[in-house]
Amino acid sequence: MDYLKIILIIIAAVAAIVIIALIIAKSSEKNEYLQLKVNYGRLKKYEFTYEEYESISHFFKNTLKDGEPYIDDITWNDLDMDKIFMMINSTNSSVGRDYLYKILRVPVTNEEELKERDRLVEYFDSHSNERTLIMQCFTKIGFTRKISITDHVDRLLQIKPSSNFNHFVNLLCIIAAVFFTVFVDATIGILLILVTVGISIVSYYKTKARIDSFFVCIRHIVSMVNASRRITSLNIAELEPYNTELKKYITKFSRITRNSWLLVSGKGTSGNISEILMEYVRMFTHVDLIRFNNMLRQLDNSKEEIYDFMGVLGKIEAMISIANFRHLLPYYTKPEFVKSSKMEIKDLYHLSIKEPVANSIYTDGPVLLTGSNASGKSTFLKSVAINAILAQSVYTCPCELYRAGFYQVMSSMALSDDLDSGESYYIVEIKSLKRIVDAAAAGNVRVLCFIDEVLRGTNTVERIAASTEILKNLAENNVMCFAATHDIELTDLLSAHYDNYHFSEEVTDGNVIFSYIIQKGKATSRNAIKLLEIIGYDKNIINKAEQRAERFIETGVWRN
Repeated sequence: MDYLKIILIIIAAVAAIVIIALIIAKSSEKNEYLQLKVNYGRLKKYEFTYEEYESISHFFKNTLKDGEPYIDDITWNDLDMDKIFMMINSTNSSVGRDYLYKILRVPVTNEEELKERDRLVEYFDSHSNERTLIMQCFTKIGFTRKISITDHVDRLLQIKPSSNFNHFVNLLCIIAAVFFTVFVDATIGILLILVTVGISIVSYYKTKARIDSFFVCIRHIVSMVNASRRITSLNIAELEPYNTELKKYITKFSRITRNSWLLVSGKGTSGNISEILMEYVRMFTHVDLIRFNNMLRQLDNSKEEIYDFMGVLGKIEAMISIANFRHLLPYYTKPEFVKSSKMEIKDLYHLSIKEPVANSIYTDGPVLLTGSNASGKSTFLKSVAINAILAQSVYTCPCELYRAGFYQVMSSMALSDDLDSGESYYIVEIKSLKRIVDAAAAGNVRVLCFIDEVLRGTNTVERIAASTEILKNLAENNVMCFAATHDIELTDLLSAHYDNYHFSEEVTDGNVIFSYIIQKGKATSRNAIKLLEIIGYDKNIINKAEQRAERFIETGVWRN
């Protein structure tokens, strides 16, 4: 009778624990829903570590097709696109985050695909409940840290499943020790249980330490399948094509998820009571290690399907992130793509500047931009480039009007000496320009390029001569080139190929005041020597520098 009471007490305690866990889980899910709903339309602040940020790019790199145009590292870094990505990113999972990064790195030239993305963005923005429920699905997937899931997949599929023989032996030894305790000798039996359990725990952690990083991949695939089940169960008509794809992958990987709770629940050990108890079960029985080996056999040769699965899920969440991004902008427009060579952008602004000055431009050919130091040339170039990338990726332009063709965007702007290879600034610069020339000659997609201070790393005579021919070559190869320069001579030498625009400033009471407004025509003012005066250089240096500059302008000759 006493045994019966103890058993009933244990059953009641377990039932109470389960009920409490369910209540807590339900409350937690409700709070999560409300938090996601309230935070929609707000900037999500998150600082990535170097390892995390590096891993984000791996899905893009591992799925890039041969010959597919993309934003190369030079252009990405020139435009500081990492900041733009972080501004757009409000995802809650690795699949969504990595897919969003990929679409920024691989702008498309297919308007149908862009309109499909916009369709999803508009739907999620206008359907709060469905959007939030789907966002919850992605929180269940969560993030992998430091190592990309694609790297995990590559490594996972390279290993061979181990034998489960040792795990079964450990389990049988524990069971035998328990029977010995109950039916033979309790004292010796308890010692046997302690020994067998100890050996089992040591063996468990030794094996798990070797394969634990692979658990991350399995857990992620399981979470992706579970999230897909939840998404498809919502029966959202607007997601029907994606639901069809998701159901295909649910079927494909259903054997992986079978009894996956033995391996892990949710995003890992969460600290709740049921998960802690389950962790002890795993230590004693090795059920997760046994299940892991079986899953490996079922995943054989599935890399491309896993990548495609990530792409379908990632696209859904990335579109929610883009919808969120649109709420952060003071104003935006959807791009209009035209087949002509004309580009028209009205009131564009730079996303990273708190109080930007809007500018507009209308041109049917390359643009040569002149103006004083710090007048706004580089910011304008970056603004146009970023608008072009966002037009062909997230179908959202930070301007009032964007009308242009499809381009492959490239730049040569923020270069520096390469100390590792021993290359000088000039060598780095001409290599950077050469890749643009080569892309233009290939002629796959019309190149839109941005060049800041052409060939600044060499002497004046050769710089002007070489710059003229390089920029002329780009124009003749149908490149839409935006080039900024201090060499005013280029405005005349390239007048047949480039439209001239400039930025100017006013000097008032010893201060240089910039309007940051682009104007038609070439620059007629200079401020380099004036800036020396403003920051306190000796008057004698200032006066002699101005005299020397004036003599050169009058005679075209430098004299001692």
